[in-house]
Amino acid sequence: MHMICEPTAPWTVDQPVDVVAVQEILDDEPACRSIWDLVTGQFRTRGKFLAIWPGVRHVVLHRDPDRAIDGFLLITEMVNWQLDYVVVRDDARGKGIASALVRGALNAACLRRVPYVMLTCADELAPLYEGCGFKPVAVPPRLPS
Repeated sequence: MHMICEPTAPWTVDQPVDVVAVQEILDDEPACRSIWDLVTGQFRTRGKFLAIWPGVRHVVLHRDPDRAIDGFLLITEMVNWQLDYVVVRDDARGKGIASALVRGALNAACLRRVPYVMLTCADELAPLYEGCGFKPVAVPPRLPS
């Protein structure tokens, strides 16, 4: 499902999140390792992760009380922002971290006056994103060739 949001006002974020430039992550070996471990532990599509990584400009992070990364979201920046890989560690799920990551990204977009934030998700994840202001985008059917 394709979804879009126009970030016009800041959201309340119930969990502390940090929006950092991708270079900060690259300079932080433990953070890189944590993100890679979360991706490889939860997805069979590591190739997709590696394919989008060159376009990633920001990473939204949530850290547990010991400062270990237990959730992240990737922001690809073109004219608008594309959110990819909202990931929360298994033992940290159900605590509002995914919503906090998405809302943190939307707040950063609002501050930077990004006109639209887009994402693609599985149908069962739509309620998470709709709760953060996203709306489904109707995709026109393909014309026969």
